[in-house]
Amino acid sequence: MRRLTGLDGVFVLRHPDDAHALREAVSGRQHAVVIGGGYIGLEVAASLTKLGLRVDVIEMADRLLARVASPQISAFFAELHQSHEVGLHIGANCQEILQKDGAFTGVQLDDGSQIVAELLLVGIGVLPDLELAKSAGIMAGNGILVDAMMQSSVQDIFAIGDVALIDGAALRIESVDNAQMTAARAAAAICGLAQPAMTAPWFWSEQFDVRLQSAGIVPLASPDLRHQMRPGKREGGFSVWSYGDNGELAAVEAVRDPAGYMLGKKCLDLGLSPDLDDIGNCDFDLKAFVAAS
Repeated sequence: MRRLTGLDGVFVLRHPDDAHALREAVSGRQHAVVIGGGYIGLEVAASLTKLGLRVDVIEMADRLLARVASPQISAFFAELHQSHEVGLHIGANCQEILQKDGAFTGVQLDDGSQIVAELLLVGIGVLPDLELAKSAGIMAGNGILVDAMMQSSVQDIFAIGDVALIDGAALRIESVDNAQMTAARAAAAICGLAQPAMTAPWFWSEQFDVRLQSAGIVPLASPDLRHQMRPGKREGGFSVWSYGDNGELAAVEAVRDPAGYMLGKKCLDLGLSPDLDDIGNCDFDLKAFVAAS
């Protein structure tokens, strides 16, 4: 886990005890800073705002959710948070953590500006602990390298969950669904049983009154990545369909559109790639397309 300081008023959010400690610390506080504009950072920002705190989010990338979401989804959640008066500092770095008598008092950004606050939530992700794997001679990169059966480069040693990097993937998948799926595949391989079907990884996030449902992985490093928005059946609902270099569907993200999410995940699980122009056409019967395939 990446950590910044051990000051009073500074929190991370990786375990239930962290959430309880943060909740207890909120009483009587008025201003919080969140470092990191990923899922954890934005969910905490929304929760603290709903509890009545003024919140500022600091994100060093050029957009929110830059590592995990399409530009359209990033823009949507930026507007959502701004509509709730969350301060967004995009493309900014925290130059210094300010303190007094061992307690957090604010941050100074790289442009020289300061934000005074009483609470700091650090949501800058985790780093895999690879020391044991390396000492065993196991190949690793940004995670332990494994095949589709979760077998590492050393016979009879398997890796699952957040630490596993499957089949040369660019990103480790940090989700409950992935932990369960990889455990099932490793168990089947160890016991000599048939492998469970490989399905698209899925995620969800709730911020304010909005639920985001996502399936697949947005290939952010792809030079020919294309996105198409599709209106949902519910008011304010939509989905974003992302296609990689090979023109195949890579991910579907849905906001207030559970039907779009379910059909998108079905396409990913079945290896279907509806035409990009069809996705943007409201008259295209996506449900019929999936059923016919």
